[in-house]
Amino acid sequence: MNKGIGLYLDDFRKHLKGCDRALVQDALADAEDHLTAGLENLRAERPGLAEEEALRDVVASYGAPAELAEQYRKVEAFTAPALKPQRARNERSALKRFAGVVTEPSAWAALLYMMISIVTGIFYFTWTVNGLSLSLGLLVLIIGVPVAWLFFLSFRGLALVEGRMVEALLGVRMPRRAVFIKKGEGWWGSIKGVFTTRSTWSSALYLILMLPLGTLYFSFFTTLSAVALSLVASPVIELVFHEPVIDFPAEWWIPVWLYPAVVALGAVIFMGMLHLARLVGKLHGKMARAMLVS
Repeated sequence: MNKGIGLYLDDFRKHLKGCDRALVQDALADAEDHLTAGLENLRAERPGLAEEEALRDVVASYGAPAELAEQYRKVEAFTAPALKPQRARNERSALKRFAGVVTEPSAWAALLYMMISIVTGIFYFTWTVNGLSLSLGLLVLIIGVPVAWLFFLSFRGLALVEGRMVEALLGVRMPRRAVFIKKGEGWWGSIKGVFTTRSTWSSALYLILMLPLGTLYFSFFTTLSAVALSLVASPVIELVFHEPVIDFPAEWWIPVWLYPAVVALGAVIFMGMLHLARLVGKLHGKMARAMLVS
């Protein structure tokens, strides 16, 4: 990386102190891409221009670090995640807060994330494990390093996609740009930049962990959903379809007078599941930020 660009980014990072880590990653990635591309284009158009002067012109067109940091803070205030968790309104009773979860999009979005996590987990795990195995197996050959580099780039790409899903469904601010990496000079510098970045390895670990986590999320919340919905629909199941709600280890028919209590129990279980899905989503979002944000 150009030394002048590095100094600019260090100054920019200082002015972004206190901002969300995901915002800092996005802002640094934007600045690095803009300054690098602008410097290359300007030197191509004016070959005789000194590097310091060219960089000064590019920086002038992009803006001072302090001004840019303030602009990013203003924009961030209007681009917060749509489903960002809101503080519970204390004026509502505990019963209203508990039952009101069925009207909150964030709870349903978290439940959706739990349901689809098994699909994404299987794909992430398969791709990552096969990529690591193939990369290690080919390291003895000349093409081993480029193949490993491409796979690790794909891990970063999948981490970015997963981050967008986490932000959309769990309401957790995640990076909207690729991981910022200080590029070295030439091919070897680019390879070294990928392999020596902590977030590259933490992203690979996250992708592997999504298989057991996704399986656990899907199994647990699918079971809870099935139990809750079967209890709510028990009158229809027994009176209309003439099937017992419970048939293991023996058939057990619910008395008619007990239907209201059974339906209420199913509704309580379902609402409790939505609260639990939101809580698990919040915890998973913290893990994703810790592992996927540079």
